Amino acid sequence: MSLPPYVALNETSIRQALSPDVLQQIDSLQVFSEVTSTNDILWQQSQSGIKGIAICMAEMQTAGRGRRGSQWVSPATGNIYLSIMRPLNVESVRNGLSIAIGIALINTLLELGIEDLQLKWPNDVLHKRRKLAGILVESRYGSQNYVTVGIGLNLSLPDNIQTAIPQPIISLEQLCNPLPCRNRLAAKIIQNMIETLELFSHRGLNDFLPLWPQYDALHNQAINIISEDGQFTALACGINEQGELRYMRDQQVAYLSNSHLSIRFAS
Repeated sequence: MSLPPYVALNETSIRQALSPDVLQQIDSLQVFSEVTSTNDILWQQSQSGIKGIAICMAEMQTAGRGRRGSQWVSPATGNIYLSIMRPLNVESVRNGLSIAIGIALINTLLELGIEDLQLKWPNDVLHKRRKLAGILVESRYGSQNYVTVGIGLNLSLPDNIQTAIPQPIISLEQLCNPLPCRNRLAAKIIQNMIETLELFSHRGLNDFLPLWPQYDALHNQAINIISEDGQFTALACGINEQGELRYMRDQQVAYLSNSHLSIRFAS
């Protein structure tokens, strides 16, 4: 059996790269060769009553998904598929957690020298309008309120997979040489995500709103807002304090929450 052309994710290596403070908060950290969805694995585990933070990573997802239930193509080519679950007030999740996570992920990649990254509201990390990473935030009520943050980051995508994905995409392999160590990068993402979730739980978007303008891929852009009933064109005008997209249509300003609508560049 041939070995994969990348270093496999390794729980021990990832743990060793995490700070002692973060390690103390983690109840569970698991790495799988294949799962349906890393988010789904954590939701299954939540039934047994997770009190702290649980993390799931996989080399491949057979049913990975993005926002609005769209498919996230998740081949075993050395990408990072990672989900983090922790207790969090569900109401606050509606107010921009994906924005906070997106900014934190961009700052993590900036430390590797990856520049020109922006966030397309509410959850796509782009490099010059090509998708590098996606974020899926899900929350559920139960005996305790949980939030799960899923991150899919393209490290390496063969040409045949890139052409099969119906949107412009890019991978770290195309942006940096050499590629960063996957296990150290995974640990850095975990570290920053846990710190971001903690900050968000206390202060919401307050610390992230001033950063938004420099990362806003839609700033003053014509966009198509698409629903099941059709679509219309508007001008994106930033976000409000709740993390809702502000847009102008017919000389009127309106707001869009993190809903089931889809946003596309109009040109």
